[in-house]
Amino acid sequence: MGSLLLARAAQAALVLCIVVVLAFAGVHLIPGDALLAAIGETGHEVDARSLEAVRQAYGMDGPVTTQFWRWLSHFVQGDWGRSIGTGQRVTEMFLQRLPVTLELFVGGTFWAFAIGIPVGTISALRQGSRLDRVLSAAAMIGVSVPTFWAGILMIYVFAVWLPWLPPSGYTPFGTDLALNLQSMLMPTFILGVHSAGLLARYVRSSLLDNLRQDYVRTARSKGLSEREVITRHAIKPSLLPIVTVVGLSWGHMLAGAFFVEVIFALPGLGRMGLEAVFAKDFPIIQALLVVVSLNVLAMNFLVDAAYALLDPRVRLAA
Repeated sequence: MGSLLLARAAQAALVLCIVVVLAFAGVHLIPGDALLAAIGETGHEVDARSLEAVRQAYGMDGPVTTQFWRWLSHFVQGDWGRSIGTGQRVTEMFLQRLPVTLELFVGGTFWAFAIGIPVGTISALRQGSRLDRVLSAAAMIGVSVPTFWAGILMIYVFAVWLPWLPPSGYTPFGTDLALNLQSMLMPTFILGVHSAGLLARYVRSSLLDNLRQDYVRTARSKGLSEREVITRHAIKPSLLPIVTVVGLSWGHMLAGAFFVEVIFALPGLGRMGLEAVFAKDFPIIQALLVVVSLNVLAMNFLVDAAYALLDPRVRLAA
């Protein structure tokens, strides 16, 4: 197991190094002067002397290798530079917007588990029935429907047609709990729908496979009730795909958060990233690329570690 995790860690480190190099090089691959283009988006005009001063302030003077090591050394120390548009430290902007994105992720994960596991279990236990077909179709729709389209549809239904929920905006958790839950209900549900559909399909397939295993037939032959057979011998091994779904859906949830935060006007990291792309605010873009990549790599590593702990076949294969 140790060798498996060490190999996965080495692969993750290699990928992270490539992402860091690409995040830095992307600014220099933009046609023209990236810094001048970014300043132009702010509406300010600068002369040659002022531009050189700004270039020094953003660490874009000197050879490219010097710029890279300067940027990397500052980045690992928590200094991610300053926003070209606002002049605010990128680290501070991250910390200000992180709670919104974390709440969105926690809520989306809640809906994924609250919907996906029961739907997958019921669908497997009622295999071939009308209920199974309805639930399987619903899971397929959840996986297939684009996030932005589902968000717009929910806003029309629950904020325009049935004015039960606010169409957009965010109320902090500590300011008003009721308004916070109302403002986050639709965004978290939309973010969790795709993972819920994926989880339901995995749980159904795994549970059906386990119900055909010899140990389940043995449990039935011992006279155990069907409820005991299912809860004690079939469901627990079937929950292993949860680990797979968490790994597969994490990247989708990160991408979906960008759209969800824009659609519902949530002041999170995803919305900040899209605004930075349009404003050519490359310090924010660089930080987002590295942080998001590190997040995905860390989640994949944890999934591999969980599989090695839960499934002896993975340890034996290593």
